[in-house]
Amino acid sequence: MGLNTEISYHNNDILMKVLAEQFKNKTLDVFGIKTAKIKDLIPSVHPAVEANETRNDIIFLLEDDTLLHLEFQTTAGEQDLKRFLYYDARLVRRQERKVHTIVIYSGRIEQARERLECGSILYQVENIYMKHYNGDQEYNRLKHKIDNHQLLSETDTLKLIFLPLMKSEQKEEELAIQAAELAKAAPDEKTKLFAIAALIVITDKIMSESNKRKLLEVLKMTQIEQWIREEGRQEGELKGRQDEKRETAQTMLNLGMSPELIAKATKLPLEEILEMAKANTAN
Repeated sequence: MGLNTEISYHNNDILMKVLAEQFKNKTLDVFGIKTAKIKDLIPSVHPAVEANETRNDIIFLLEDDTLLHLEFQTTAGEQDLKRFLYYDARLVRRQERKVHTIVIYSGRIEQARERLECGSILYQVENIYMKHYNGDQEYNRLKHKIDNHQLLSETDTLKLIFLPLMKSEQKEEELAIQAAELAKAAPDEKTKLFAIAALIVITDKIMSESNKRKLLEVLKMTQIEQWIREEGRQEGELKGRQDEKRETAQTMLNLGMSPELIAKATKLPLEEILEMAKANTAN
């Protein structure tokens, strides 16, 4: 059975924990991102109203108690800025911390807006352009080191995980798969796990389903693959148990039992039971 390309970060944060551990006490200064050192990585915001919205890319908690929100983009438009504004407003409300948003644009993007004015609302981000980094040269340099069994420095590792966004003759997706192959061949296991986890997270929104499968094929026989498979198994079991609870709740509703009693018996949220009861009435 192949790996599911839909990796559920919100249900199991294995990949994020790998990133948090490796980014701790570091900065992204190599790419011109000037901030305090990274203290931790916090869960992304999941919009409660707009179910079609995707998660944030990466949110770091910094040592100065502010948040660094990183977005990785292969497109540039006003709607993107509005989406980031929505995310950040939720972040501020939820975390009660200042947020610094940096948008990292792939090598194909020459320029993009940094400022959005919406009447009383003034929103400002910082743009970083990967067009200044030659992805093909970096790939060859890193491949030479790995082929010769040389350990990668911290700067090398950061360049490896950002490789898919650099300027290249190839598409971002093709470079991502090549970068994953390089990461898999890294002589140091710690570097290997960090690079693979970061590549999955960073390229999540820019990869087509077919190329996600290719990327996950590259990861076969690695610890990351084992973790992802275990994640999928656990989530499948959890979903099965939740579906059984909902079926039981529906039966109890049909028998005329109160939502409060059903919530207590099934341990499902009362709000969910009330929604089911409302749907029954509407039908």
